[in-house]
Amino acid sequence: MRGFHRAAVAAADPDAMPPAQLVLVGLDEATRAWLAMWAEDSERVRRTLTIRRLLDDREATAVVTLASYGYGVETALAVESVVVPAGEGPAAILRSGVHTKEEIDAMLAVLATALPEGEESSWFAHV
Repeated sequence: MRGFHRAAVAAADPDAMPPAQLVLVGLDEATRAWLAMWAEDSERVRRTLTIRRLLDDREATAVVTLASYGYGVETALAVESVVVPAGEGPAAILRSGVHTKEEIDAMLAVLATALPEGEESSWFAHV
């Protein structure tokens, strides 16, 4: 699997950038059959997968969608978020494409103050 190291680092460090995708290589027959069923499933396109490296039992859990799959193409999973496994409490999402309203408001405030005096600020919208 390509991208596993970055996913595992992002699961442990909230400041680390997770991979945009994970590329699956060297799949066994059972995994190929499971992927074929997932590729046809229009109801559950997003899956939460825990991937464990057999060498050292290091693991990463990610919410992913099937980005590419089929004959002659590498199977790739688009990473939506990386999750840290539950320790004392429930699992926590560390990375996600979803941001809180407070985070968006803070970024918009930074952008608004970064504009030169008199510059039009209509190139971004606040909802």
